[in-house]
Amino acid sequence: MIKRCLPLLALVLSCGNSASNAQETKSDGAMFYGVSDGREQSASVQNSTYYEDKERGWFWYEEPVLDEDVAEPEPLLPEPPPIQEKKAEPEPAKPPEAKPLSAEWFRKNMEKYRDKAIDEPTPQNVSAYMYLQRVMLDKAEKFTEVSQQVVMSDPVLDENSRRPIATFGAFAMDDMATQGTEKAAKKLAETAGLWFFYSSTCSFCVKEAGVLKGLMNAYGFKVLPIALDGLPLPGGEFPDFTIDHGQAKKLGAETTPALFLVKPGENGGAIQLGQGLLSGDEIVKRAITLSHQNGWLNDNEYNETLKVKPLQVDNQTIQGIDEQTMNNPGEMVKTIRDNLRKQY
Repeated sequence: MIKRCLPLLALVLSCGNSASNAQETKSDGAMFYGVSDGREQSASVQNSTYYEDKERGWFWYEEPVLDEDVAEPEPLLPEPPPIQEKKAEPEPAKPPEAKPLSAEWFRKNMEKYRDKAIDEPTPQNVSAYMYLQRVMLDKAEKFTEVSQQVVMSDPVLDENSRRPIATFGAFAMDDMATQGTEKAAKKLAETAGLWFFYSSTCSFCVKEAGVLKGLMNAYGFKVLPIALDGLPLPGGEFPDFTIDHGQAKKLGAETTPALFLVKPGENGGAIQLGQGLLSGDEIVKRAITLSHQNGWLNDNEYNETLKVKPLQVDNQTIQGIDEQTMNNPGEMVKTIRDNLRKQY
């Protein structure tokens, strides 16, 4: 029995060796000279994921998957500044209400009552407005009465001391002013003269020449006629004239007739009285006023020509009154009164 099985066993073993040799030969052929023909991967290719995802192809690229634990930290943004809460602004203080029936109250409310009485003329509305008007008029009347009493008892405030209220007193003041004007004008005529710029073709110059003749006779003014065109006046007035040699341009005489009050000497000079036709009274008035401003007449000489006695608070006193003085009515009145009394 054993002898019968030996040939079969030998055949099986021989087949196994030939298969093993064939596999070894194939393996050696595939890795010939270290180059693979891909046959050794046939088994692994069958298990590759390419066949499961073959649509992606061979040439594809994907970002590598990073581990979430090692991801770079995001940059920190600066913290926003703290929000400051706006402080509520205090409401402006309301001005105190005016005292009822005071002057301020009437200024603010009288029109309201009047309009209401016009729009709704009921007996109550009209009566309210009429009685308020009565109170307002009574207050004004009381103020007038006290004002008159204060003025009559204080000569500094009484205008009668500056110019008499009575008619005969006013006339007397006018006469005194006229005498003072004549006195001042004659004094100026002694130390100053009139330069009269004219043109022979100027009709006003002829009339002005007649006015100047009257001033010469009344006050003794000396008149120097200066012809701008070098010709005499048509009427023959002022035959002893002189020709302009630049005096008109130097003094600024642009129109005719032109009058200048000229005083020789160190304290003298030339004062423009006017350009154009002037009356005799206006010429004398301007001459006295401008001479006083230039120091050619003193205060007393000038004040005697006025029809109203000058009485004014000077600027130095006004500038010296401060807020503290204004808050003290008695001190304020004394300061102003003392300044005015010095001018009597």
